[in-house]
Amino acid sequence: MRSFTHQQLSLTARCLAAIVGAYCFALASSFGMVPILINMFDSLKADAVYFATLYSYIFGFIAIIYVFCRRKAWLAWRDIIIGCTSFMTIHFVGAIG
Repeated sequence: MRSFTHQQLSLTARCLAAIVGAYCFALASSFGMVPILINMFDSLKADAVYFATLYSYIFGFIAIIYVFCRRKAWLAWRDIIIGCTSFMTIHFVGAIG
C-alpha cells in the first residue's frame, strides 16, 4: 500500500475545506447577516432572511476560491473557522439585542 505524499494530503485538506468549510461559512454568514440587515438597514425579518440567503451564496463562493489561494491548507482552515465564529457571534449577539 502506497503512503500519501505531502501534496496529496494538502490537496485533500483543501478540498475538504472547500466543500465542508465553505458550506459552514455560507451557513454562518446567512445566520450572521440577518441581524445586520435588520438592525443596521431597518429591514423586515422576511426581507433580511431573503437577502442574507442571497449573500450567503456569494460568501460561499468566495470561501471556495479563498481556500485554494492560501499558501497552506491549515491557514485556510483557520480563516474559515475564524469567519464562521465571527458570523455566529454576530448572530447570537444580534438575537439578544
